[in-house]
Amino acid sequence: MTSALASDCSCTPITSYVCGHCWHDQCLDCGQCAGPGCTCHCLLGFEPREQTEQPLFWLGAHHARWLATAGVRLCVSRRTLAGRRSLPRAAVPWLCDSGGFTELSLHGTWTVPADAYAAEVRRFANKVGLMAHAAPQDWMCEPWMIAKTGLTVAEHQARTVGNYLDLRAADPGLPFMPVLQGWTLADYEHCISLYDKAGIDLAAQPLVGVGSVCRRQGSTEAAALLTALAGHGLSLHGFGLKIEGLALAADYLASADSLAWSRDARWNPAMPGHEHASCANCQPYALAWRERVLDVLDRPRQLALDLAVAA
Repeated sequence: MTSALASDCSCTPITSYVCGHCWHDQCLDCGQCAGPGCTCHCLLGFEPREQTEQPLFWLGAHHARWLATAGVRLCVSRRTLAGRRSLPRAAVPWLCDSGGFTELSLHGTWTVPADAYAAEVRRFANKVGLMAHAAPQDWMCEPWMIAKTGLTVAEHQARTVGNYLDLRAADPGLPFMPVLQGWTLADYEHCISLYDKAGIDLAAQPLVGVGSVCRRQGSTEAAALLTALAGHGLSLHGFGLKIEGLALAADYLASADSLAWSRDARWNPAMPGHEHASCANCQPYALAWRERVLDVLDRPRQLALDLAVAA
């Protein structure tokens, strides 16, 4: 199929993919693609599935150009996009992650003021387009992160809620999602109360992120936590869930994201025909891994009822 570049792009188009029938026009300079998705399915050997049922899965990506070429919902960090002169045009909706875990791990605090972060996210929303949600500058509450910052869980929670309020005030038109932070179930319920005291009805929000779950030792612990929080009538997003945890908690999630495919690729051989030593940065590997996730989500599941959560 052939297609013309969108009218607002004056760059020179190129044709891609040597198979001759699975090609598109794409601008190398701005990354704008006129097709519904730019990945050559002949090279993949399969057609990436369109997912419409909950929980929606957002594939983690650490390459900005994938927004124009992957053809599936992506979760891309602000750290991947910040500082770039040009930005790709998204072919499908995407979620902007704040990169908070890396920020706090490196510096023990946020080095980007809230108004500057809001301005960055506004640029991404305008230039990349199709931004569905954006995470705030939340403060993770894993014990090792608490040790890194020298603050308490309660202080991390207060800063998380305060930042969400600051970002909404800085640019009310951006799709910032509130995020719950904590370590125990009691912590997360306290965080819910902080939003309530600030006048934020979490049950009315399109999506509520749940932080500090991806690095827990047991997937059942994360699943039990999400199950309990869903009981508050919240539309939950699970950040960085493992496949096992996602399978257990899927019935209680509206959406989830994961970049775990990259770590998986580092511990496995490269795909057949791939010359690189590892597929840790490989879009075909990531898309194939996404198919595995969707297979898990499509299976019948036993509801994660009455799982014990540390109070």
